[in-house]
Amino acid sequence: LLTFQGMGKSAAESLRANAIATADRAGFDVTVEVLNGRLSGVRLAFAPSGTNLGAPITGTCTVARGGNVQTGVSSDRLDLAAGQSATCRFAASLTPGTQYTYVIYAVDAQSGKVVQIAKGVVTAGIS
Repeated sequence: LLTFQGMGKSAAESLRANAIATADRAGFDVTVEVLNGRLSGVRLAFAPSGTNLGAPITGTCTVARGGNVQTGVSSDRLDLAAGQSATCRFAASLTPGTQYTYVIYAVDAQSGKVVQIAKGVVTAGIS
């Protein structure tokens, strides 16, 4: 019984997060919101649709903590708990009008595991 109780606890504390991405010719903007658990990092893999994804890259984030806004935080150095969010910029040279497939990964602060939290297709804008 204790084993099952422990399993339930770890499942309840595991990382859950939402993410949304937009793209322009200078890269991707990703907003991440932690729903459950703790997040210590965010990475983005992308490629033109129909080709293989590249290696995940890191970005620079803006995070609101304790009423203060911090800018220039590495996406590998986030420390977000449930209810907190960050907006990250992943610089890349994209072709306007081209569709890109992306996958957003998060690092679970408790276990250190990298989990996929979002994937999709976006067309790069011109701004």
